[in-house]
Amino acid sequence: MQMTTHMGTRMNQRGINKELINLALEYGEPKGDKTVLGRRECQHAMQQLRRELKALERAMSKGGITVVSDGEVLITTYRTDSFSSLAAKK
Repeated sequence: MQMTTHMGTRMNQRGINKELINLALEYGEPKGDKTVLGRRECQHAMQQLRRELKALERAMSKGGITVVSDGEVLITTYRTDSFSSLAAKK
């Protein structure tokens, strides 16, 4: 997305960096021509990220997860570190 000079100036004046802008665009609530990332939206996003972090920790404890698909069809899944190239050749 293109940013105006005015936007860059206001970001500097208000201590808002591009990372915060990206968070607002990703997790904020669209309201007309605005996107608002209020306290409620921040709290909801933080809860969602905590759940995702726990899921990533579970995936890591399994050595990673591999999902095999064909287009939109999910075929199978397995622990990434359990893959045996010797068994796959048979």
